[in-house]
Amino acid sequence: MNDISILFDARLVLPHPTGIGRYVSCLLPELVNMAPDWRFHILQGPAPWPGYHPENWSASNVTRQVCRIRPMSLEHHLLLPRAVGRIAPSIFHYPHFDAPVFRCPAPMVVTVHDAKYLARPDWLGGASLVKRAAMRMLFRASVKRADAVITVSRHTAADLTRLFDVPLSRFDVIYEAADPSFEPARPEAVEQWKKTTGIRHPYLLSVGERRPHKNHAALIRAFAASKAAETHDLVIRGSKHRDSPPLEKIARRAGVDRKVHLLSKVSHADLVAAYTGARLFVLVSLYEGFGLPILEAMACDTPVISSDTTACAEVAGDAALQVNPSDENAIARAIDFILENEDRRWKYIERARQWRRQFTWKRTAQETINLYRRCLERRAGGMLS
Repeated sequence: MNDISILFDARLVLPHPTGIGRYVSCLLPELVNMAPDWRFHILQGPAPWPGYHPENWSASNVTRQVCRIRPMSLEHHLLLPRAVGRIAPSIFHYPHFDAPVFRCPAPMVVTVHDAKYLARPDWLGGASLVKRAAMRMLFRASVKRADAVITVSRHTAADLTRLFDVPLSRFDVIYEAADPSFEPARPEAVEQWKKTTGIRHPYLLSVGERRPHKNHAALIRAFAASKAAETHDLVIRGSKHRDSPPLEKIARRAGVDRKVHLLSKVSHADLVAAYTGARLFVLVSLYEGFGLPILEAMACDTPVISSDTTACAEVAGDAALQVNPSDENAIARAIDFILENEDRRWKYIERARQWRRQFTWKRTAQETINLYRRCLERRAGGMLS
């Protein structure tokens, strides 16, 4: 296959950190390096977050173009197909569920990261019926019309299969990975972070935006019921959301308000230090499309407790202690089970060192390139038949 060109839509690398921004910023450099004979066209917004180092997208086989079509808007659906047509790529890759609904003039690959708001509409909070219907319509259009649909977990593929009555074979599961910058921080960096944030005791860590499905309220109550609460603090790193539960009030009612630290703005370097310094990482989310913080914690040599449901179980494997996220007593017992025995704690660290090796962005990029090739072969076969 000669003269292959890929148009990758990176407009969802916004001026602030997001999960999709992380996906794009980690995948793109690997794709570009892995296919030096291909031409990559990158559509980017006017101000991608500098922490994702968009300068790393540049290479001799890359053309970058600032695109002012607002993502997730009406003009996105009306004008983006025209932009694709002008570039005329071999493949157009859009990394979200709301691919243009009007005909795309190139084979289209779509990445769907999760379907939580379709699986649990109650988590959409005060969203109007029109917004809910539009979201479902956009999901359906992407799933039905794209040449290929990438999901980042088997769980997300199964959700989409159930929701839209399509065969599981419709989806290509390609796992994500932790950013390579996640590795154990230097001890002095950990101590400086603890000093800056005022954390004076050993601590447990949880990472995730403070949305209802992250289950932070249950984690706080479970922490309060654990023996670990006598000697440890709990740090929850995640920005507040309009639907955030009143975690401060929940901690106060549980009698651990002085031990629970809610941090919203943490730099990347401080996040690595926070993972490294934690005695235990806990992600007891009710729903994850992948569960990237699990791998980030493992990369920093921190043992993990994870939910035994949705994609958490898939990503954590037996390298983490899995619990029912709806059982607060089980979460409390799991916390004490790991922290009361240092040998057991190190057993999970060693397991994770082996387990996490299968999750790399090089592997993600190679499987994505293989998928691009299959799409082109199918198109070529269809033209010849």
